Amino acid sequence: MFDAPVRRVVARVLAAPARALARAGVSPNAATIAAALLGMAAALLIASNRSLSGIGVWLVSRVLDGMDGVLGRATGRTSSFGGYLDITLDMLAYCAMVLGFAVIHPEGGAVWAAILVGYVLVTTTTLALSSVLEKEQARVADNDRSLQFTPGFAEAGETTAVYVLMVLLPALTTAIGWAWVAVCAATVVQRTLLARRLLK
Repeated sequence: MFDAPVRRVVARVLAAPARALARAGVSPNAATIAAALLGMAAALLIASNRSLSGIGVWLVSRVLDGMDGVLGRATGRTSSFGGYLDITLDMLAYCAMVLGFAVIHPEGGAVWAAILVGYVLVTTTTLALSSVLEKEQARVADNDRSLQFTPGFAEAGETTAVYVLMVLLPALTTAIGWAWVAVCAATVVQRTLLARRLLK
């Protein structure tokens, strides 16, 4: 929902730091890997009941994750492999955070499995649609990303917002989790209807 506007703001803010990293010899893929490692560290902090530290590290990891694309464009080193690596490691980090929350909130029960299923379907729908649209040489996403991520209710920015809410409102974590499952489900329906309209 608000992922695209946030990405545009982040790209402008990170332009100067990206140029500094480029001069230091940091590659876009190195930034992607570093962001994923920080994301995993955040999940471990969450699991060890250091939630505030964990969400702080998570936010740093997401800023660094936004840096890889900016860095790639600033240095002319964007690549298809970079796009592949980015989404693969992003999903690793997002799922690790769910497992971290599951450790400290076992009362959530099935909600954690439901969120992971939601992530599988949200990711599958956008990648499948992107692949078919590329095969048919059609575009639906107006951005410069490696893949055509179609807009949806559940995107990266919304995911981080949910994780922040879970840390700030621990008593409501299960309720927030089920609400997030509903948002993921709505995104799957949204993209499926879009696919039906575009791929007749």
